[in-house]
Amino acid sequence: QRRAAVRGSDSNKDEVVPFSQSLGPIEKDLAASDENASTIEPLDIDQQYEVEHKNAKLKHWQESPFAVGAVKVTWEEECRDHNGNGCCQQCCSEEVDANCCICCSGYFCSKLGAGRVGNMAVLKQSMEWVELVEVDEEKGTETTRKYQRPRLDVVVGPFWPMLLCVTYPLIFGVSLWTAIVAIPRVPFVAQLVWGALTFALIYALAKTSFSDPGILYRHARPPPQDENSWRWSDQAQSYRPRGAYYDTDCAVIVEDFDHTCPWTGTAIGKKNLGYFHIFVALVFLMLIVDVILLVHGHVSKVGKKNQ
Repeated sequence: QRRAAVRGSDSNKDEVVPFSQSLGPIEKDLAASDENASTIEPLDIDQQYEVEHKNAKLKHWQESPFAVGAVKVTWEEECRDHNGNGCCQQCCSEEVDANCCICCSGYFCSKLGAGRVGNMAVLKQSMEWVELVEVDEEKGTETTRKYQRPRLDVVVGPFWPMLLCVTYPLIFGVSLWTAIVAIPRVPFVAQLVWGALTFALIYALAKTSFSDPGILYRHARPPPQDENSWRWSDQAQSYRPRGAYYDTDCAVIVEDFDHTCPWTGTAIGKKNLGYFHIFVALVFLMLIVDVILLVHGHVSKVGKKNQ
């Protein structure tokens, strides 16, 4: 047996299970192909292609700069796989889960040429320089090494269809209704305050949904100064710090992971948790403000008719 999620017992969220039970369909196929490689008979062209394809998936999974799970290499491949397994039928079923949204991602992201990190769609990516200080304990010297790594500038989670088709239409719909019915009947200062709060709500949602939630970079070994506090994740083939967990929906390890929010379309973690709290607070505030303005507008309209 191997530990499926962590080595240690720092959290009750992880469970020690046989390694084979912690693997998804892709990982099981990859493991099976490796175990049977020595006993397999000569393969035909299709079988050779299938083996090479699985090996490519394994290589892409293990060599990713981010701590991600084993997923399809590209969105085009995801799209072809779902089309062959009844994507539309799955999306029209009563129980719609992340697989339906990944099906949509496979189609639209392949058309847009978006990148992929786990089940997250990368819309913009850049490179950044990082300094790494390596300490030689025997010699007592420090060596600084600079290297480049990818940075996710604009990224959306697997539930982006719900964000674009439900959350934003609700916000824009209620705001537009308020702007037409109630705003013309309130003082100019109140109009400015309402406009600023509505803009802040939309901005907070955008920063929550399109920002990197805190996807962990892959660590083949824990940092020397934190070696005892970091734990191993088999799902992502990487060490992780305390508070970072593997999100099965997004197929990535997120630092300070809180939860996956379908309304914002993505995971909530270290880098977007602050914007998420602002968004939730503004949702309740604007709900109260809009109701008051709509009631005030209706009363004013009725009053003018009675005069």
